[in-house]
Amino acid sequence: MESFTQGLYPVSALIFIMAAVFIFAFFRLFKYLLQFIRIPRPQGDFVLRYLPVAELTAWVLFFIWGIQYLFKRGFLLTLIPLIVFIIIIIYLSWFALRDIIAGVVFKTGSSLMVNDHVNLTGTSGKVTAIKLRNLEIEDYSGQMVSIPYSKIVGQVIRKSYPSQSLLSHNFIFHIPAQTGVDLFQCMENMRTDILTLPWSSQKKDPKISIEEETPQHILYNITVFSLDEAYFKKTEKFLEEEYKGKVLPKK
Repeated sequence: MESFTQGLYPVSALIFIMAAVFIFAFFRLFKYLLQFIRIPRPQGDFVLRYLPVAELTAWVLFFIWGIQYLFKRGFLLTLIPLIVFIIIIIYLSWFALRDIIAGVVFKTGSSLMVNDHVNLTGTSGKVTAIKLRNLEIEDYSGQMVSIPYSKIVGQVIRKSYPSQSLLSHNFIFHIPAQTGVDLFQCMENMRTDILTLPWSSQKKDPKISIEEETPQHILYNITVFSLDEAYFKKTEKFLEEEYKGKVLPKK
């Protein structure tokens, strides 16, 4: 009977360890596969936000089960889940603590402020929030990017000054003439619409003037400002779709 009990201990410990490895591998694999699965952004953000909570819950339930399972097979074996549980808690907590610690280091040595324009870890945009664990940046396409401090401590931070580095683009915009349309109101509408585009400069308003007016068409002379010339074509396409016009090629 004693030899049977002694043989049962290693088997029980092995089952416990295999269950722990399965849970660990499942969540690591699930998180890895998420980047290859196309999930709508609201649902994707929800999954990423609550995945650590789900993992912690799974480990707590596993710990409770492990205590009950091993306690029936030997008192000394209950030390195994206790040690494993402590290691897991330290492991999961480190991901939060390292960003908080890195945030303290970052804030101490950096003069970065909200509304500064930066280029950081391949992301260019405006700093919108300096939080406890991460830095929030609104890139020039209008998307919000959250960067953990642990990824940026020790990296070179390049500040940009939009008022000094703005690029301009001038083009002629052709719109068919319409009876009863207020040309100046149309100009104001275009100016407002251009300013609402996420990549347009908020520091310098677009310049719009009437180049030519005939019974058949109106030509507007438009100058827009942005930090990247790649956005100029997007502005032209937006105006063509919004106002049913056409950007004329330069002569």
